[in-house]
Amino acid sequence: MPKVGDRVEVVSKKAGSRSGVVRRVAGALLTIEWESGEESTLIPGPGVLSVVGAGGRGPSTRKSPAKQAAARKAASGKKAAAKGSPATGKAAAKASAPKRSGAKSSAKKTGKKPAR
Repeated sequence: MPKVGDRVEVVSKKAGSRSGVVRRVAGALLTIEWESGEESTLIPGPGVLSVVGAGGRGPSTRKSPAKQAAARKAASGKKAAAKGSPATGKAAAKASAPKRSGAKSSAKKTGKKPAR
């Protein structure tokens, strides 16, 4: 199966032979930019498509060093903000709940009625 950037040749009975570069691959669907500058999307049949040469690099999925540094900087900023942010979930509810004091609250804990 050709990859993005590969040089291919398509041979057909009707159109003859055409050469081009693979610009996109989605499953069996190929988008090819022909030498004439036109672009076609096709699903090649058996024996129709030949990879003539592995092309240069296709669209890069790696980030440039400048973008990597910016991404690291942004990520570290998010971590610092998360440390200063309030807790969430049960721990936050427990920490923010008002503390009760007095005989009534201790009576509820022990199950005994408060003395009067």
